[in-house]
Amino acid sequence: MNKSFLFVFIAFISFTLFSCSKKESTTASLDPIRELQFEVVDSIMVDVLEDLVILDYQEELDQFMMKERRGGKVLLVSGEGDVIGEVELAGEGPNQVSMILEGRFLGKDRFVFKEISANMDFHLFDRDFQKIEKIKGPAIGLNAIFISFFRQTFTAWVEDENDVILGEEVNSYNPGDADPEKIGGEFYNQVKTGFLYDLRQDSIKYLNLYPESWGPRKTTRWIGQSFPFLTVDLARKKAAILPPIGDHLFLYDFDGKSLANEISVALSHPERNQEIPDVSRENLLYPSFSDVKSFGEYQLVIFYTAVPEDVFNEFRAKGEDYRQDPEWRKAQAKYRNPHYIIVKGDQQIGVLNKLPVEGNVNLGLSDGTLIVKAADGEVERDYNLFYKLRLVEK
Repeated sequence: MNKSFLFVFIAFISFTLFSCSKKESTTASLDPIRELQFEVVDSIMVDVLEDLVILDYQEELDQFMMKERRGGKVLLVSGEGDVIGEVELAGEGPNQVSMILEGRFLGKDRFVFKEISANMDFHLFDRDFQKIEKIKGPAIGLNAIFISFFRQTFTAWVEDENDVILGEEVNSYNPGDADPEKIGGEFYNQVKTGFLYDLRQDSIKYLNLYPESWGPRKTTRWIGQSFPFLTVDLARKKAAILPPIGDHLFLYDFDGKSLANEISVALSHPERNQEIPDVSRENLLYPSFSDVKSFGEYQLVIFYTAVPEDVFNEFRAKGEDYRQDPEWRKAQAKYRNPHYIIVKGDQQIGVLNKLPVEGNVNLGLSDGTLIVKAADGEVERDYNLFYKLRLVEK
């Protein structure tokens, strides 16, 4: 080997090692609470009088499934905002569901809706909204019913010509069999609030959504039910689980049958520097997480700031009906403000303290888009406006 070739070879190796080292150092030193920016890249306006929310999006068809926020009508809307179909789905008719809150596309030619009932049954419809079948749901005992207009608690898809539903169900266990007063923190090892429904086999597999490395489960410390949220990225075969209380997000590989390879991601924000509270304390006094959404290769974690304890005590002293006080609603609007934490890969990459537009994060899409339902304006609303947001990469 001649000297000139040796010199070039050594220089190349040195440059390569330096570049890799510099890249690793930059990644490792990334500030997790740096303020990130999102920008509006598009918007959708649906010209109807009813207040709508988005239930799901079908990418191949470029169609949204929307629902009246407080009514029973379901609409199919094009990617440009044109209404292409609608049906009054809530009701007692043969092609209706008595009470619905959520729905999903199932492939390109069917829909599945979740009923609010003792079993939390599912209803399968064809493209013309003719009911195909009613599927017994995963609920076993009545523990709680949470109403959220901007969350999705289940995902449905077709795999190898088989229909599959994966989701959360807080009523999927009998409360008499898992009484926290008797078993304490062992509750987190016993209770399974997730389910995987194989419709071809007509079988439900229940899943424990409390992560194994979540602090309260590891130490069997009882901090309340703290039912975890679940979001699934089918395009990347990934899932994320977020317990409302704590400071970690948990990521998994999802092969269509099970959650594997748990990774714990530490979450931090200047507005979340409180210790996990005593279970007897009012939950509004703690900045609990309220949702997690996958959007492309990212996860968006949402929480609301806490109400100051002295403010809460002032209203609480007025009596049991303090929640009906208009001033209490004003206090909540003042102190309970949304903030956002963004995760990419296996680490937190930054925070967002205010959306670039006023509204609620409604849906995350696999292409990295977040869809925000615009807040009502000062003028009476006569349409529904949805913004498409993207993270500004630097």
